[in-house]
Amino acid sequence: MTGRLEVELFGQSAGTLEISGPLRSPEDWVFTYHQAYVRAGAPALSVTMPVREAAWTGAVARNWFCNLLPEGAVRQAIVQRLRIPHDDDFDLLAAIGGECAGAVSLRVPEAPADAADTADADQTDLEAVLFLQGEDGGEGSWALAGTPMRLSLAGAQDKLAVVAEADGRLRLPHRGEPSTHILKPDSHRFRGLRDAEALGLALARNVGLDVASARLVEVLDRPALLVERYDRVRAPDGTVQRLHQEDFCQALGYPDGLKYEAGGGPGLAACSALVRKLALGPAAVQGLLDWVVFNALIGNADAHAKNLSLLCDRDGRRRLAPLYDLVPTVYLPESLVDRTPALRIGQAARIDQVGADDWTAFATAAGYRKPYVLERVRSLADAIDGCLAEVGAGIVEQGGDPELVERVMAAVANNIRTTGHR
Repeated sequence: MTGRLEVELFGQSAGTLEISGPLRSPEDWVFTYHQAYVRAGAPALSVTMPVREAAWTGAVARNWFCNLLPEGAVRQAIVQRLRIPHDDDFDLLAAIGGECAGAVSLRVPEAPADAADTADADQTDLEAVLFLQGEDGGEGSWALAGTPMRLSLAGAQDKLAVVAEADGRLRLPHRGEPSTHILKPDSHRFRGLRDAEALGLALARNVGLDVASARLVEVLDRPALLVERYDRVRAPDGTVQRLHQEDFCQALGYPDGLKYEAGGGPGLAACSALVRKLALGPAAVQGLLDWVVFNALIGNADAHAKNLSLLCDRDGRRRLAPLYDLVPTVYLPESLVDRTPALRIGQAARIDQVGADDWTAFATAAGYRKPYVLERVRSLADAIDGCLAEVGAGIVEQGGDPELVERVMAAVANNIRTTGHR
């Protein structure tokens, strides 16, 4: 059983993650920065684990690293394929922690560093790998294609880290190579999720929000969404470099299973307090407000704390990451998706019933001026309503399903009427 992992940040050896004890309980987790890393004044792995010589132990270490792992059916598919016990987070990190969100990478100490290697071209042919492994085998089948390259992406939705070449060709990254995009196939359970998410992202961009870029694609005749990674930047010499990121569950110290407020996860007041405590500036304070308002207006009940992230550069400067995972879940039947907001807005029990009193309660709890919040709700509602038809037509032109896109647009328009307060 693996008991020690080397942790790298921005390609530099940052410390070691260890676990002891036969039960591998949360208190057995230990992360220690290397002394050389401490002396260099390098950036911290997390808000919750500032750089210091003393070790970080227990839940503070376990929670942060386990938030890097996939969830639900995707995780189940991976652990079954790799023959890892379902609850063995540490061995799963050892198996797939080479390319994660942000700039962190984990490897077994005895194993060589994951230097980029172009000798395995056959293994990176995306369509060939997906075809050979049965790409349409259920949720998690695409994530499985990345396990030989040690790719790990958090979340319950099936997805795969890929490299988009200049000519538009998609491939798996070579071992140790930064991926550039995330490829998300349309959901088996929630048909049309790809087009709905594309519409949400496009609407956000059209109303002036800072949002991840995405476009519709097809891989082996299966609809998919190709999302450009905002935690990657292209250097002047053309090479792709990583930016570090941590989601708000990580930055607030919550375990991976507590991303919903009703289940014990952080609320919007805690998220707002974090942004202000870190002194991220007016743009981040505004960005958080816009994220809350926009998700409520489009009817996204699944806007949870792992869908907010911080970006960190090599100098340790943090900022709010661009918005992502903006899905108008109100288009789905209530039998499939709960209408309860993932993060509470006032006392609203449903995402399609957020009233003016709820917005003023949110403003008080999160530290915003009430008149400004209400005005922002109205202005964003007007902006979304004004571009909805044009944006929807653009998604159809890209290859979206016309009937599905029309259904999502109708759900968004109806939700704006009930929550926009114009």
